Amino acid sequence: MNKCITLFLLFVCSVVWGQDVEAILTEKVKLLDKSYTTKELQTLAKDFETLATSAASHWLTNYYAAYVNIRLADMSQGDMIDSYCNQAEKYLKIAEKQPDADVSEVNALYAYLNSAKVKVNPMFRGAKYGKICKAYIEKAIKANTENPRPYVIRAIGIYYKPKILGGGKEKAAPIVKIALEKFNHFTLKTPNHPHWGKGMIQSIDN
Repeated sequence: MNKCITLFLLFVCSVVWGQDVEAILTEKVKLLDKSYTTKELQTLAKDFETLATSAASHWLTNYYAAYVNIRLADMSQGDMIDSYCNQAEKYLKIAEKQPDADVSEVNALYAYLNSAKVKVNPMFRGAKYGKICKAYIEKAIKANTENPRPYVIRAIGIYYKPKILGGGKEKAAPIVKIALEKFNHFTLKTPNHPHWGKGMIQSIDN
């Protein structure tokens, strides 16, 4: 009898904790959607990392811990880029192992991570990490052709690539158009699911 009561209480606690994780995640994602400064993102990075540590089997807590660090890497320079990327990769590896993880979204975020690594030294890193980024983009699209985020990373990569190497605004334009069309038709599974990228693509669509 006591064993049954204990099991029941553990079940109730796990359900309540699961609901609490979702509530906290919702609150933090809402803050993330309107956070743009390094200071704001650093605070959120710590919050998501704490949440991910507490709920390691929840793929989205780990996903967002990775995502915020990649955002910070994208805004940084030099060695700080690698530092944030390494932190992001740690959580992304946990996220991808979860059975309910969205394969397309995880691979799109890996593509974003590797595109950030290029910025440390584009001349020497462009070929290596550009190739890795491209592979993840292709994996993300294969997993879900309607996901706009891999197209965002592809378009931005082409946009900032030197014209002499086949990049530039005109070359990126067709991919920008595809990404925007995908956003217009993309349906979120839940409000907490990944929905970044539209602002990024709009910033180069002018």
